[in-house]
Amino acid sequence: MVTLNWPNTVRVSGSCGLPLPGLSVRLIDNRDNDVPFGEEGELIVRGPNVMKGYHNKLDSTESALRGGWYRTGDLACMDAAGFLTITGRLKELIIRGGQNIAPAEVEETIQKFKGVRDCAVVGVPHETLGEVPVAFIVPEAGLPNLDDLRAFCAQTLSSYKMPDDVIEVSEIPRTGSGKIIRFRLRDSYTQSQESAGI
Repeated sequence: MVTLNWPNTVRVSGSCGLPLPGLSVRLIDNRDNDVPFGEEGELIVRGPNVMKGYHNKLDSTESALRGGWYRTGDLACMDAAGFLTITGRLKELIIRGGQNIAPAEVEETIQKFKGVRDCAVVGVPHETLGEVPVAFIVPEAGLPNLDDLRAFCAQTLSSYKMPDDVIEVSEIPRTGSGKIIRFRLRDSYTQSQESAGI
């Protein structure tokens, strides 16, 4: 456990709270530099509750624990008051032509569009850009107007974060705890593209 929303205190919508007493938390970029308040970075943590390492797995331990800091693999941002908000997973990050895209940010925008019941965004291979985002949506009743959806997304998303394709699905595959099983969506999209000769 790293953070907590304390009872009977101020809460920030969407935040997982403040770091626990005795723990040190940092948000770092890909060069291990601390990121400014409000910017996204990887959450690393150090404290008495952090493991000493993986049993008989020296390489895994060295990868996860560097300089006493545990690399969580979570992406997060922190406000000036210290409230932490998880924004995604480092492994799920879509890198489009060198630009980082957190699927959760795109999903949050799409889910605000009227007529979308659920959605998931995954990165799929692209010849020149490396990866591009593709959105899978579960509509309320029939696929929403895609031009309207794109215009809605463009109000808050940068152009490079816009999905290259929107696919209608009957449901979003999830684990028992509700996490999106992204590789299933990515694999089904890749297979459908290959079948179509694209």
